[in-house]
Amino acid sequence: MDKKSVKMVVFDMAGTTVDEQKTVYMCVREALAEFGFDYTLDEVVDRIGGMNKREGIALLMKAQEPQINDDAVQVVFESFKKNVEQAYQKGDNLKEMEGASELFEYLKANNIKVVLDTGYYRTTADILIGKMGWADKGLVDFSVTSDEVEAGRPAPFMIEKAMAEFGIDSPEEVAKVGDTRSDIEEGKNTKCRFIVGISSEQYGKQDLMEMGATHAIDQLSELKAILNQG
Repeated sequence: MDKKSVKMVVFDMAGTTVDEQKTVYMCVREALAEFGFDYTLDEVVDRIGGMNKREGIALLMKAQEPQINDDAVQVVFESFKKNVEQAYQKGDNLKEMEGASELFEYLKANNIKVVLDTGYYRTTADILIGKMGWADKGLVDFSVTSDEVEAGRPAPFMIEKAMAEFGIDSPEEVAKVGDTRSDIEEGKNTKCRFIVGISSEQYGKQDLMEMGATHAIDQLSELKAILNQG
């Protein structure tokens, strides 16, 4: 591998490296429904997949009630946070996506930084990283959450924060991997060298390419061949 090609790979969490059976979006839907906002699970995933969850909840609420205020949004968000933390602490539906740990080990063996970025807030991200065992195994070099930057996806700030952490000046040395439209747009806005979409029930490979991905894959293990292109 040409180590000068990519120095850092930035992975989304839910749906990309963590298989959590859409628990986070179920919790968003449940919190919205509790306060009278009716959305299907597919609508929630399609409209706010990968986004900062408070920003996403606000977007969905304002789509039905344009005059909704921030206090009302915060009430729904707090309900969501409570639900998702309880679900993740229980952990019944949580496992890593096939090949995630193996891929992280491969990247680290080739001196490529492994970064997680996510629309979660820090508490939730840490629960997931702990549940996956990645922290104990030292497989993740850095993680950044959407509440730690000026704005979450599709803005480039999370990737830029990770670049600054490792002194990476050029996005040509960065690959972004994710499964949602906001992941792809985040990679585009950062001008990452590789923007890799991973297929899901929601989006096939063709969908991801049409969104602007440079590559689309079905399994994380396929990333190795892309990086080896140099």
